[in-house]
Amino acid sequence: MKIALSIGHSPKDGGAETYDKKYSEYSFWKHHLPLLQEELQQMGHQAPIVNRSDAGGTTPGHAAAACNSTGADLAIEFHFNSADSPAATGTETLYWESSPKGKLAAALVNDAMVKVLELKNRGLKPVNRHSARAVSYFAKTRMPAVLVEPAFAASNPQDNERLQNRVREFCVEVARAINEWKP
Repeated sequence: MKIALSIGHSPKDGGAETYDKKYSEYSFWKHHLPLLQEELQQMGHQAPIVNRSDAGGTTPGHAAAACNSTGADLAIEFHFNSADSPAATGTETLYWESSPKGKLAAALVNDAMVKVLELKNRGLKPVNRHSARAVSYFAKTRMPAVLVEPAFAASNPQDNERLQNRVREFCVEVARAINEWKP
């Protein structure tokens, strides 16, 4: 199976910064997604890492184009959350509401993230054309797609610490979850 691992945001638009200002969303996942890629490859999967800039831009539509260019069976875009309140916490996963395979992948990955991070399970978030988040990413991908927000790493110090300290275990468990998914 081939899984496109999409780094959220881009070098030009790094996204939110971790609470400790060590990483942007882009730099965090650029640094850590090779761990997930390696786990998936050891399971016999292909796992190209892509970014919006690979498709010549910075928008979610460019992320979809980068994923589409791989011919993957599944696309997963990696982010982390931010909120006005440092009390906001938890893990959530977005999927295109009319994609049963995307919903299944989202459920498997979300459960794996919750298991590792032990944060509040904010659950699965369906996206449709009327949603405010990630519409063009989901509408333009040609395969089931998922967008993960494992923690409020930008605004909650505990979420940030949990994600950074458990990132290796996170990659192992997410790889196992992906391995359970069938195209």
